[in-house]
Amino acid sequence: MLHPRITVLMRPNGAVQLGWNPEGAVLVQPPGPAEAVPALLRLLDGSRTEAEILWQARELGFGTDTTQSLLDQLAVADLLAADEPHSRLHTVRIHGRGPLADAMLTGVRRIGLRAKHSHDRPGAGSDAKFGAERPDLVVLSDALVPDPGLVAELARHRIPHLQVRIRDGHGVVGPLVLPGQTSCLRCADLHRTDCEPDWPPLAAQLLGRVGYASPAGIAVTAALALKEIETVCFGRAEHPPATLNATLELDLDTPHLDRRAWPAHPSCGCGDNA
Repeated sequence: MLHPRITVLMRPNGAVQLGWNPEGAVLVQPPGPAEAVPALLRLLDGSRTEAEILWQARELGFGTDTTQSLLDQLAVADLLAADEPHSRLHTVRIHGRGPLADAMLTGVRRIGLRAKHSHDRPGAGSDAKFGAERPDLVVLSDALVPDPGLVAELARHRIPHLQVRIRDGHGVVGPLVLPGQTSCLRCADLHRTDCEPDWPPLAAQLLGRVGYASPAGIAVTAALALKEIETVCFGRAEHPPATLNATLELDLDTPHLDRRAWPAHPSCGCGDNA
């Protein structure tokens, strides 16, 4: 189907412009009746197979080769949307207490996923039971430094998890940890300790703390995180999440977005049992 984000415009000479981004708009003028081109494009609404499109296009006056060439041109320009994929995730648990958790809970539900919320460490009487009631993704929200015991619990049960927090005026999303497949949060700590030997006692002081941002800063950080969650849930394999082995760091004053790599650390061993 023609991607729903694409705006279709008619030019005075009969050509059709797909999109209006100065760098990405595509002009098409397939041989055939110009007045039927809009009807031809309406066939690309996702309700027909390619064979049905070719057959109905012939009824509009467009030959099979012409229509196939148009479809190929649209595919090369990435203007065709793939069949709507089924979500690979079912339940996303937002773990944390703070404004980011509140914003993402609403957003996750709008994406169409089941959202659960917790803020206690898993254990007797807690509201999070990551082993027995396994979520498909846990978002570690708001906490500047997550509870090491919680992180170990997630790794032990091989539950994917994504960290989201505010750090000194920056919204930080990631890394997305797929236990046994990517670097982990301990890898990031070890890399930071390599650069700053005093990092462990500093990190201990950050436990239980939540970063500050304006309502706009909270909203844009949550939106960045939700885009990553959406990519994990509905994205295609050729476009993996940007937070695999990395963090996205958004300057909330500029705004400027950086991607910082966090590769596996040789001293961690998180991939030994992959």
